[in-house]
Amino acid sequence: IVDASKTMHDSMLESGRAAARALLLGLDGESEEGKRQDDEADESPSEDVTATDHFKLPSKKSHCMTICMVPPPSAKVAWKQLSDARRECRDPGFHRWPPHANMLYPFLEPIYDSGGESGGLISGETMDEKREAFICDVVGFISKATQRCAPFEVTIDTFGTFGGKHRGVLWAYPRSSTTFLDGSNDEEPLIRLQTLLEEKFPMCNDTRKAGGKFNPHITLSHYVNVTDALAAKHEVEAKWTPVSFNLQEIYLLERRGDEGQFKILATIPLGSENDAVIHNPPVPFPDMPRAEEDWVHEERMKLKNRRRNGMKRRRRKGRSKEDSAEE
Repeated sequence: IVDASKTMHDSMLESGRAAARALLLGLDGESEEGKRQDDEADESPSEDVTATDHFKLPSKKSHCMTICMVPPPSAKVAWKQLSDARRECRDPGFHRWPPHANMLYPFLEPIYDSGGESGGLISGETMDEKREAFICDVVGFISKATQRCAPFEVTIDTFGTFGGKHRGVLWAYPRSSTTFLDGSNDEEPLIRLQTLLEEKFPMCNDTRKAGGKFNPHITLSHYVNVTDALAAKHEVEAKWTPVSFNLQEIYLLERRGDEGQFKILATIPLGSENDAVIHNPPVPFPDMPRAEEDWVHEERMKLKNRRRNGMKRRRRKGRSKEDSAEE
């Protein structure tokens, strides 16, 4: 990590703030980019899947898998501040998700046929053995990307919203700064790390679609509309103290079942010093709740109903357009 002089540090800091301001201007209010960046917009386990032969085992995109940035467990202050804000804002994902910024989501999981077997591999292997081989293969590809990125600093001091009349999201911006191993430092490292990961998994481009820009964000809560999200933003900003942490690793997370929590399937270090660690079975983050509280379940059901109603509105709107075209 390069911090050669106070002048350079101040320049990088101001550049990061400028980027954050531009990001806020781009995402505040209703926008297509904001819709794409809603990292929990559809948590169905395997809808809109895309099969691929990128690995030895056939795979599909799943909302039960993600590659993401999470403050390390050692960053106690960041965890506490983010958790307190999410609780105060009644985040429906409080039990399901750690405080995180998705980089590739939905991500890949292996495809099995109805009999529990998967094609294209050696006969006699169990489903668990095939799954382990798939995860090892995936983690190897992730590591090829992370080895090109040195650890970097993340600061959370900026907040934003997106949405419209029928939805609102409050989020925190994880501003990052460092110099890459190849000497370049012309963009935030978290953004470039996402680019490196997407190069290894080009089919997982949902966080940056149609030539758009990747806008990292940590979701704090969901609301009925953007007006409510903006009101919550002002309340959080009034109490927030800027917090920073050093990011030395990212995570491959997995959720099992509709009521499940995202847990660590693999820990992948940044830089070329250490090897990735696969956790079998997946392990929870130490500061995550062990059970879903009643208020979290209630908020999650409310959010699910709002999304269901939103889908109905979009279908009705689509039918109206079709009818108009036929007239």
